[in-house]
Amino acid sequence: MLIEENTLPHSIIESAMLEIAEKMKGDGFRYLKSKMEIIKRTKNFVFRLMMQKDRWNRSGGPVVGWIHCSVSDAADEIHFWGKTLARSNSKVDQFENLPFYPENEYRKSIEIILSIVQGQLLPFFRRFENDLQALVNDITDVGFSPFSGPQEYDAAYKIPIKFLEKYGDHEKMTAAFQNYYDRHQLSFVRRNLKNAIALLKEGKEVVSNGEKDYAEYAVKNHIELSYG
Repeated sequence: MLIEENTLPHSIIESAMLEIAEKMKGDGFRYLKSKMEIIKRTKNFVFRLMMQKDRWNRSGGPVVGWIHCSVSDAADEIHFWGKTLARSNSKVDQFENLPFYPENEYRKSIEIILSIVQGQLLPFFRRFENDLQALVNDITDVGFSPFSGPQEYDAAYKIPIKFLEKYGDHEKMTAAFQNYYDRHQLSFVRRNLKNAIALLKEGKEVVSNGEKDYAEYAVKNHIELSYG
């Protein structure tokens, strides 16, 4: 696309999404112009990429955006995973906004996005279709992450509880919670989870605790952890 000073921001973003979609076509993705999203539907999952546009975008610049990615069930009702496009699992999920104007910045941003999509995102998506049981096992063994190594705080590719709830069982869920606690790199996360579970078991309210959701699920579903 030839990007000129009077090119509309919407047209620039749409062109970017079309370029990305073209590179994902081999994996069965298609571009939906009406929703400006790249999507793939399979028997069990819906994979999606969407562009969030900056409200201050204008012709002649700036034109910036963020890529959001997600995995849902086939009915598009259960949200299994969703984040902004992240460079790796080891970074907190704050993928900076990318410029799409002028044309040299547009090309750089497309290269960055395609590098991440092809190097991290598509292999991650493929595991849901081609490697589901191994993905479940890895999530269990590491603690809600499909990657080896210590847990990262707010890891980009951490899998929510809902996925293991559907494709695992109580034994795997308990193991995932235990491994999440044992392997997390930050001691305050482990402390917060332990304290929140203790308070909930006493019938007390949990406030200002980032592990509240995990703790509520553990108590409600009778998941017992060892803190040794």
